[in-house]
Amino acid sequence: MTLTKPVEHPFIHHLVMITKKYLSNFADLTAEIPLERYHYALLYIYEQKERLTQQDLAEYFRVDKSFVVNMIDYLQKSGFVYRETSAEDRRKHFIKLTDKALEYIPKINVAYKESNDLGFTNISESDKKTFFAVIQQIASNLNNSEHIVTLDYKKSKV
Repeated sequence: MTLTKPVEHPFIHHLVMITKKYLSNFADLTAEIPLERYHYALLYIYEQKERLTQQDLAEYFRVDKSFVVNMIDYLQKSGFVYRETSAEDRRKHFIKLTDKALEYIPKINVAYKESNDLGFTNISESDKKTFFAVIQQIASNLNNSEHIVTLDYKKSKV
């Protein structure tokens, strides 16, 4: 069978390739941090003044609670967070950063800034705004799906 029309390639391929390159660069910049993943979650917890519950994280990252439990378990075993039971509602557990996490927060933030700056090299502020507007519109257009797909990137030992 031969196709008469060109094959339609999914734009997700380009996004995946960019993601791989971005995360590879980020991994190089954070090589001394004893953590393989969830750096951004630490920044988000820090930014929210450690008043987040596991449910709050699940809602923010649009993942199920079991994913968040696994993420927090990993961060806890790595010595970056601990859970604190709410005094008002014992079913709620706030996610708190350890001193170890607070030591690495500035380094993680710098690594994201450097990765962002590298990715946007030779791209005007106007084009950056357009880029974010377009990806926001794409996300909005695709928002009709009820399926949740979880991507769990890890450093590979290649």
